[in-house]
Amino acid sequence: MMSIIDLLGIVSGLKEDEKELFNRFFLVHESTGKLVLPEEMKPWAEKSFGDIASVENQKIIKVFNKLTFEAALFNELRAKRPIEAKSDEDVVKVINESINDPFCKPLTGTPKDIFGRIKGKHCISASNVAKYDALHGLIVFKKHNPLDFSEKELQDYFKTALKWFDKAYKSNRNAAYPFLLWNCLWKSGASIIHGHMQLVLGEGLHYAEAEYYNKIRREYADKYKSDYFCDLHKIHSLIGLGFESKKIKIFTNIVPRKDKEVTLISDKLDKKFVSAIYKVANCLVKDLGVNSFNLGVIFPPIIKSDEWKGFPVIARIVNRGSLSNKTSDIGGVELYARSNVIETDPYKVFENIKIYF
Repeated sequence: MMSIIDLLGIVSGLKEDEKELFNRFFLVHESTGKLVLPEEMKPWAEKSFGDIASVENQKIIKVFNKLTFEAALFNELRAKRPIEAKSDEDVVKVINESINDPFCKPLTGTPKDIFGRIKGKHCISASNVAKYDALHGLIVFKKHNPLDFSEKELQDYFKTALKWFDKAYKSNRNAAYPFLLWNCLWKSGASIIHGHMQLVLGEGLHYAEAEYYNKIRREYADKYKSDYFCDLHKIHSLIGLGFESKKIKIFTNIVPRKDKEVTLISDKLDKKFVSAIYKVANCLVKDLGVNSFNLGVIFPPIIKSDEWKGFPVIARIVNRGSLSNKTSDIGGVELYARSNVIETDPYKVFENIKIYF
């Protein structure tokens, strides 16, 4: 199986026009981190990593997106490790102990928006008590356990969310910039365990990530007469990390925000797109041991404009680490060096994701 550690070799095997496209986007640098183990540490190193040489000479791959300035660092020692799929039994205990939180009784435990509540078959909307934008709502799941979701339930959550965006827009025609966020359990930043999504509809301008990508997309189209997102997906497909299913582009990014990240891109959020999100999320939870994740969905503005014409719906889902690990998955390198230290090999994640399609 291919590995991110072999990325330079994989790229060298591409056709010349394919290499040119890759190099338009990415810069890859390979280096070796050297150290000297004391004799007392060598038995531990051999037991933990297989051999002493791989510890004393560690191959480092740095990937840099020249257009977005996203960067990731991969260590050969980390990349070689198998993906742990074990679940934490204590998580189920903590989830069960939190039953009867405010979201278990949303009609009395949560406020409603000024335009009322929207009821789905498996969820209900609420207004967020501590808003980070003027129109900030919730989709509260009927099921308490956020890791227990079926495709039918996920379809209903998103259907209800789209209705909320419509109602919110009608209540304020100046608010036209939608964003959906699913923080699953405490490692992801969720303050309440009970399953829920957050919805915001911005006013004045889109959220920074969307504005940023739209700027890059438009500049790319002017310079190369091509679509940024289509070419980004094409590159990942060429190096064995992307595919298309029912016109939905799916890939594991070589500059992910954090571990086990998967990106999905579509012209619109419909049942097919939600079904693809379900397959990815289900794979991460069931097969890859993910218990806490962030799912973010960027939409084009509700108001049509030439500036945003052709902007797709972009969903990114990422693992936030073990719930039992007290160490944060984000540190100073991510915050101040703008480089993401990645634990798992995108190729291993991709091989698992493909099975679900």
